[in-house]
Amino acid sequence: MIFGLLAAAGWGSADYLAALAGRRMGSVATVVVGQVLSAAFITVVLLATGDPIERLGPILWLVVLNGICTAIAYATHYRALELGPVAVVSPIGAAFAVPAILLAVVVLHERPTAPQIAGMVVTIAGVVLVSTDLRALRAGFRDRPAGLPWAIVSALGFGFAAFLLGFVARRAGWVVGLWGSRMAQVACYVPLVLVRRADVARIATAGRTAVGLALAAGAADIVGVSTYSYGAEHGALTLVLAASAVFPLIAVMLSYRYLHERLVPNQYGGIALVVAGLLLLALS
Repeated sequence: MIFGLLAAAGWGSADYLAALAGRRMGSVATVVVGQVLSAAFITVVLLATGDPIERLGPILWLVVLNGICTAIAYATHYRALELGPVAVVSPIGAAFAVPAILLAVVVLHERPTAPQIAGMVVTIAGVVLVSTDLRALRAGFRDRPAGLPWAIVSALGFGFAAFLLGFVARRAGWVVGLWGSRMAQVACYVPLVLVRRADVARIATAGRTAVGLALAAGAADIVGVSTYSYGAEHGALTLVLAASAVFPLIAVMLSYRYLHERLVPNQYGGIALVVAGLLLLALS
C-alpha cells in the first residue's frame, strides 16, 4: 500500500504542476515535455539495471495497447486540467481506479477481503468528496464545461492503462514494463506532434517558468508511475490501485496551501473518509 501512496503523492503533485504549466503553454506542449522527460528517465534506469527487454516479447501487444491507452489518457487529462474546472475534473479522474480494480479481480483473480473492499470503497468515496466542491460540481454538470468530456475519456484511459501497466510489470518486471509503456506512449505522440505543430512550438516561446513547471510535472509523474509499477509487481494490484487513487487529495492540499483556495465543508468530510479508508486497508 505504501507504494500506492507514493504514487498518489507523485501524481497529485504532477496534476497541480501540469495545471499551472498547461495554462501558460497549453496542454499539448505540457504533455510532450513531461512525457519525453519520463521516457528519457526510464531509459537511463533500464540501461543502468541491464534488465533484458526480451521479456516484453510474449506480451508485446499488451505493451503497445498500454502505450495507446496511456497516451490518450495523458493527453485528455492535461487538456481537462487546462480547461477546468478542477471541481469537475478531479473527482472524475480519481474514478480511474474503479475499472482498473474490476479488471484486476476478473483477469488476475485477486480476491480482496471484506475489510479491504470496504477500505477501497471508503477511500475512493473520500477522494471524490475531498476533490470536489459539491456546489460547483452541480453547476459544472448543468453547464457542461469543456473539460468534462476530456475528463471522462482520461479516467477510462487511465483505468485501462493502470491495469495493463500492472499486468506488464508482473510479467516483465517494473523497469522493463515501464520502459516499454513509455516508448509506446511517446511513439503515439508523433502523429499528435505533427498535427499540432503550432501548439508544440509554444515550448520555445512559453518562457522558463512554463517549461520549468512542465518539467517539474514530468518529474513528479515519474515518481508516481515508477512507485506504482514497483508496487504492482510486488504487491496486490487492487490495494496499490486503491491507495494511488487518493492523488487528488495532494492536488487539493497544494492548491489550498499555495493558491490560497478555501476548503468547503464536504472536503473536510472527504479527508476524514480518506484517512478512515486507508486505515482500513492498512489494518486488513
